[in-house]
Amino acid sequence: MLRIRCPVLPIRSFGDNRPYRAFEFHGFDLENGMPKIWNRIAWTILAAVFLGMSVYLLLNPTRTGVVPNYRFAATHWWDGTSMYPGGTHGFLYAPPFAVLFSPLNILRPEILGEILWRAFGFGLFAWGLWMLSKWPQRPGALQKDSNLCRDAGPASGSFVALVLLSVPASLASLNNGQTNLPLSACLVLTALALRDQRWNLAALLLSLSLVLKPIALAPWLLAFAVLPAMRTPLLIGLPALALVGFFHPNPSYAWGQWVEFFVKLGHSYTPENLRVSDIFGAIERAGVRIPPMLEKATRAGACLAALVWVWQSYRKTGLDGGTWALWVATALVFTILNPRAETNSYVLISPLLAYAAVSYWREVKGGRWKGIVLAAACLGLMCDGMGLWIYKATDVWFKPLIVLLVSPLLFRMPEVWRQKTENSIPGGRAVPSPLR
Repeated sequence: MLRIRCPVLPIRSFGDNRPYRAFEFHGFDLENGMPKIWNRIAWTILAAVFLGMSVYLLLNPTRTGVVPNYRFAATHWWDGTSMYPGGTHGFLYAPPFAVLFSPLNILRPEILGEILWRAFGFGLFAWGLWMLSKWPQRPGALQKDSNLCRDAGPASGSFVALVLLSVPASLASLNNGQTNLPLSACLVLTALALRDQRWNLAALLLSLSLVLKPIALAPWLLAFAVLPAMRTPLLIGLPALALVGFFHPNPSYAWGQWVEFFVKLGHSYTPENLRVSDIFGAIERAGVRIPPMLEKATRAGACLAALVWVWQSYRKTGLDGGTWALWVATALVFTILNPRAETNSYVLISPLLAYAAVSYWREVKGGRWKGIVLAAACLGLMCDGMGLWIYKATDVWFKPLIVLLVSPLLFRMPEVWRQKTENSIPGGRAVPSPLR
């Protein structure tokens, strides 16, 4: 017997304001059952990807990617010898990274540390996607008088869509064990924490991001400059970060490593023989050589424009626009404006592209084609895993070109990112939402 019940529930799925009607078919409750099924499919995909990578590492224990650089640093840290040899390559992270990686370095067999390091990065990435898919039902995003069930799970299909669109770009970083994967997760979680006005959590995530990659200074500075409530937590995080970097029996050695780190950092952004996969690398691949001074001036101008845009967005639309602009600006700086961007770096923007794709598909009338374009861009970011001949044909130039072409679609803030309640602007002044 077919039984149909139609309670109207004001559940929004990435900004979809249409009523959600629940059905029962032979006792199966689609209202509660379908989201669980989609979520299980998404988690199964994530588990299968990680399991496949773990089996590959077990069968090929010498294919460890960049992790030997991290082991080198952790070993030399406790030996009291330099972690920063000459040149522009090798270990390019701050001393706290070597300290925090040390527990994984001492694990035996070494392959166990390899798998656990990737479990940390991929697990954090999966958690970021899960929290991102729950945003429409997060308490901070709800109206005070809403009838929505708080702490509900993701809208049906949202999580699996984010997984299918974000994970392809993560495979290369997962394979190599790069910090891009946990850094991408930290960027997503930071945007959500800022959006929920969880300043201490956002400061913690930004401090962790600085450990994972020095270029995370970009969102740190944006948050410090634009969001007054973030300044004290961020300033508290700096001495805590430095303290971790002095966890060594010989403080003078630790100080020397900090000095060597900043010297190495300065050299590393004028890399030798590096296949830079940003917009300038793509232009150079086409045979056009841009003068170094013009390149640096363009990067600086773009970063200044990003700061102005984030500040203006915050001033005009409150925390809604400010946090969205900060996420978009940071993702673009991390990829197409990063002087050390590699093809593996584009996992840093894939969750943003996926989220925007789903929002266009579900929110914007007549905007589904934009969602399709962004979804195609997400899949295009895994071109380096589509076979050797595709990798060689697309190396360096293809990914920055994709992101550059679709970037105008990212400037629109999704409706679901907006709060319908009054926004508390950091600094104590409450302003009404511009959508009211």
